[in-house]
Formats: sequence, structure tokens, C-alpha cells
Amino acid sequence: MAGFSLLFSGLFAAALALHLPLALLFLVVPLVGLFDGAFRPANLRLIMDASPKQLQVRVQGLHRVVFNLGVALAGVMAGALVSLGYGYVFLFQGAVNVLGSVCLVGYALKHAGRIRLHVGVAANGPQREVLALKGSPWKDRLFLVFIVGQLLALGVFDQMYGTFGLFLREHAAAGPEWIAYLFSMNALLVVLLQMPVTRWIERHGVVIASRLGAGLLSCAFLFLNAGSHIGWAIVTMLTITAAELLLTPAWTLAVLERSQHRQRGKYLGIFSAGWLGHSLYGPSVGAWLYGAYGGPTLWWICALVGGTVFLLHYSTIVRLHAPPNTVNLPERVGVP
Repeated sequence: MAGFSLLFSGLFAAALALHLPLALLFLVVPLVGLFDGAFRPANLRLIMDASPKQLQVRVQGLHRVVFNLGVALAGVMAGALVSLGYGYVFLFQGAVNVLGSVCLVGYALKHAGRIRLHVGVAANGPQREVLALKGSPWKDRLFLVFIVGQLLALGVFDQMYGTFGLFLREHAAAGPEWIAYLFSMNALLVVLLQMPVTRWIERHGVVIASRLGAGLLSCAFLFLNAGSHIGWAIVTMLTITAAELLLTPAWTLAVLERSQHRQRGKYLGIFSAGWLGHSLYGPSVGAWLYGAYGGPTLWWICALVGGTVFLLHYSTIVRLHAPPNTVNLPERVGVP
């Protein structure tokens, strides 16, 4: 699934270099997004299913570091290629995606026997949460409460991509270069600190990390109300980055723990859709509140929403991350 999603994403991205008619662009552009979005949960599931349980926190952190490095390198390459024309950017993106899919599918074919053995062991293990095999994430009320909290939190996170910059220009007289500095600091800290934070989560647990991250998120933007000096913007970005470093692995591992082997794709698909879908409401709602009530009021609203996330997830994460109620499958179905 991951390999074919990446393949079709690459093919349709390369097609954008052909100067297609406007009518075809309305078809091709959504297909690029569709297959690119399908690759993310499939890729995450592939990685996490193959990693030992005791290493999943560390593997997830490493996956995120690699992802951020890839995004940074993509920006550099796009900046270099755009001088030649946007067509070269799309062509390069398509070629890299196709190459990645060939490598991924080739690896899968080479190790097909071992992969089938791994899947067989996971499917026939002596312990299973039998009820989960019949369930759907859409009927999992606990998971849906978690998703509501996730969407609210991501709406707060999204303010740093829009209203945060507006506020700095109006109240701190900060030019575009300061926005670039702050986001570069965020990206650099994620790359440098994600693995140390991941090891901290291994020692202290997902529940503590989730609560601490939600608490940091709820107070992050309030620092902007403390004064107009650019230093408060730096403190805000540092706090948001700390919340991001804690919440991303904690939430992912909680969802992985909640999902069962046959349901994991659905759970991760909904979870990934939440990460991608916040751009549909976060910027518009934030901009409307900023225009109607001003930045200081918006930051108090963000704090209120962050507090709501903290309360929604306070006990939800505990139950999501709890070991599943396992039963002995052979005894349950009467197999000797």
C-alpha cells in the first residue's frame, strides 16, 4: 500500500510539469494530495509494525526526525530548481517519489517471506483483543473523544502559521525575517531534541508527556500578552516547540496501543487525517477571531481551548495507552 501510494503520487506530481489544461488540473492536483496523504499512515504503520514494542517510542521519534529533515531538504531543492521553472520542481518531486516507491516495493519483494512470517505470527499470536477484530474506530467512543481533542489542539497549533505572524508585525514591529528565524529555530530544535525527548518519554511515560504537552500548549500564546518585545515571541515559539516534541510521539503511541493489528490502518488513517485536516479550519477561524476581537483576546481563547484539550485527554490518554484486555484466542474459539 505504501509503495503504490508513493508511486501514484509521483506519477501525478510529474504530470503537473506537462502544463496541463485547467480542467485536468482540477483532477490531477487532488489525486496528488490523495495518494500523498495515503502514503503517510501506510508508511507509519509499516515502520511501527516492524519495530519491537519496547523500541516504538524511539522509532517514532527517529521517523519524525527523518521526516523533518526530508521537508527541510525538499525546501532547499525546490528553491534551487524554481529558478529553472516550476515544471522542474514537479518533475523532480515525481521522480523522487517513483524512485522511493521502487526501492520500497523492491525491498518488500526481496523480503517477502520474512514479512509474511511476521504477519502470520502477529495474526496467530496466543493473545488477542477479540472484540477489536469486529470493531470500527468510528464506534470507539474513547478514540473519537481523543480525535476531538486532537483537532482542537491542532487548531491552536495552526495559529503560529498565520495570526502569530500578523501579531508580531503589528505589536512587535517584527519583519518577515523574524518569522523565518523563529520557524528555523523550531525546525532545528525538532531535529536536535526529538530523540532526547523521546528517551525522556520512555522513562516517564506517554501519559505524563501528553499532559505536560497539553499544558504547555495552553499557555504558549499567552506569553505574547506579556509585552511587545520580540523576546516574548521567542518564548512562545520555544513553548510551542516543546509541546510539539511531547505531543507528537505521545499521541502516536497512544493510538498505536489502542489500535489492533487488523484495525491499525483505519485508526492511523483517521489520526493522520486529523493532522492534515486542521488546515481546513485553523487558519480561517483564527483569522476571523483575530479580526473580530484582536490578538490578545485570541491568545486567551487559545489558552481556553488548550485547557479543554488537557481536560479531554487527561483520562482519555490513560485508557488509550492502557494494555488491551487480552484473552486466549484458542480457548475462546474452541481450538485445541
